[in-house]
Amino acid sequence: MSLPERLYVYPWESYTENNCNSYFLDGPVKTLIDPGHAHLLHHLEARMAQDGFTLEDVQLALSTHPHPDHCEGLLKLKELGALIAMHEEAQAFIKSFSAQWEHVTGRKMPEFPVDFFVKEGRLTLGSEVFQVLETPGHAPGSVCFYWEKEGVLFSGDVVFVQSVGRVDLPGGNAALLARSLEKLMGLDVRLLCPGHGPMLEGRGAVKENFYLIRQYFFGPQA
Repeated sequence: MSLPERLYVYPWESYTENNCNSYFLDGPVKTLIDPGHAHLLHHLEARMAQDGFTLEDVQLALSTHPHPDHCEGLLKLKELGALIAMHEEAQAFIKSFSAQWEHVTGRKMPEFPVDFFVKEGRLTLGSEVFQVLETPGHAPGSVCFYWEKEGVLFSGDVVFVQSVGRVDLPGGNAALLARSLEKLMGLDVRLLCPGHGPMLEGRGAVKENFYLIRQYFFGPQA
């Protein structure tokens, strides 16, 4: 698979424990998207070390949405000196999600003292520019990051290869997810980087994936 220069991909491949894919951009602002569960960070740390990086190298850690398997590791990265960011509605959801959080993780809900909130629009990281897209439906405060120059979409749990994020968790909404899918379909994407499962390369393959998902999950008029 042809990855953009300076993009490092760390897929979660275990079938015995849930966690997310993580993506690291070794750019002017060293950025990690979705660090995953805190207690599984040592797996990410070991994978990054193979590429010559440490968690201390991360300057900015972003979360696509407020589920523990994507955002919990933000706290450790903040302790190591990184700035952390998520959508404002994601932080609000976490605060209202304390009972479910404790049930899912077996731990008390931590506080997420973000350094800034991401929102719809441009996110400039030195010479690199990401487009932030608000994409609710799987979870409140869900966002995707589109690296337009490289045609890369970091889709979190909005869209996967041949599937979409579930909507039966607290805050899920199928109608909102359908609208979010329509928003993403208008992008020129050559590499789909989802929160779980394999990546998908090729503009035609990504476009076909969007249409197949829309037809199967939402119908042609979604």
